[in-house]
Amino acid sequence: MELNNKPLPDIKENIRTYWNERSITFDQDVGHGADETECRLWKKYLGDIIGSGKKTILDVGTGTGMIALNLAELGHTVTGIDLGEKMLEIARQKAARKNLSLDFRLGDAEDLPFPADSFDCVICRHLLWTLPHPEQAIREWSRVSTPGGLIIAIDGHAKPRNYFPEPEKDHPGSEREMLWHRMYSREIITRLPYRENLTIDTILALFSSENLSGVQSLYLDEITEYQKSLQKGEPGDDQSEVHIIWGRSPGNHPG
Repeated sequence: MELNNKPLPDIKENIRTYWNERSITFDQDVGHGADETECRLWKKYLGDIIGSGKKTILDVGTGTGMIALNLAELGHTVTGIDLGEKMLEIARQKAARKNLSLDFRLGDAEDLPFPADSFDCVICRHLLWTLPHPEQAIREWSRVSTPGGLIIAIDGHAKPRNYFPEPEKDHPGSEREMLWHRMYSREIITRLPYRENLTIDTILALFSSENLSGVQSLYLDEITEYQKSLQKGEPGDDQSEVHIIWGRSPGNHPG
């Protein structure tokens, strides 16, 4: 399948393949499906940052739609895009069960199929690390947002982390781990600028470098602690950090 009538480059074919395969179990991971308690917290924080009144919102890299669904429940008009059609199928099913009307469609975060000034807010979650051209993505998000519209990323950590350990030769790992190393090969990850440097400071710098104004961040301690409570006894159960970074798109769009 093609996006915007253009074939995906190889790197994005790999990314799409991985996340389509992961869609089956994606919502089983802490924070992805998000239970009722966590969803209440998301709506509390997102409502405070986005503000009152009905907004048109684009959720970039929506996955199975957790953030998009919560925003729709707050009363916003929400469009969600993703490279993975299987992720979107699940998002649509979840929306139908909740009797919510959202527009889920295939789309590339770095090449959006929308005209300028289409949205009051563009949001992404856990996406920046897997973008080969994050600066281009921010420019696209600014383009499709109204002048002064919100650009939001739920992402980043206080310190750099290595998300790409090499597989052990004698212990190739689970089927999921083997899929990871096939699709996110060393060749692929070297083309992802934020693969091992996705810190709050780097995201703040990225937003500022793309002329977003009023850039700031917030550590979501309640969501962090709740996710940690669900991870007790699991590997990395002390690794949860939930941050949100936002700024406003340039007041005048070029061109």
